[in-house]
Amino acid sequence: MKGIFDGLDMRRLRTWLVLGIAAAAVLLIVTTFFSAAPAATPPTTAPAAARSSSLPGQDIIGYQRTLAASLENALAAVAGAGRVQVTLSLKGGPGWIYAFNQTSRRQTSGSGASQSVDVTDQMTLATAGSGQTPVLTQETAPKVVGALIVASGAKDPVVRQELSQAAQALLGLPAYAIEVLPAGSGR
Repeated sequence: MKGIFDGLDMRRLRTWLVLGIAAAAVLLIVTTFFSAAPAATPPTTAPAAARSSSLPGQDIIGYQRTLAASLENALAAVAGAGRVQVTLSLKGGPGWIYAFNQTSRRQTSGSGASQSVDVTDQMTLATAGSGQTPVLTQETAPKVVGALIVASGAKDPVVRQELSQAAQALLGLPAYAIEVLPAGSGR
């Protein structure tokens, strides 16, 4: 076998081997995260018709647009606000928490001195039609971390303050996370 590697530079061979393994790892990661496998959309026990289009199980951009449109409608009702446009900044993504059954088994030695605990988590499944699906216990939305509000009436400092306070109340954000600017044709 040594005769096969006599003409090869071992450092170059090791370099190519490491690069090949790294490329295979990157390929595996990319195909895992960007594949269109059914696992990317977790199953739920709720019928599709009962779910709103603004739930986090839908696309995040759609969720962001729906939330911004709702905020625009609410802020447009503020006296003197005029035309309102909202852009939201989101952090994270949708999340799902599933039900698990946890069982534990304790074993002691004959003397009672040593003890081992074996804990097993098993996902709770519900029968739906011909198959079983995991039981969804909680679904979380992406977190709103900032808002930009552009309003034609925001040139008035009182209206600007009222828009900021309304957005703080609706989004649960502190004042520093909300920027209210007057609409204009530029500088």
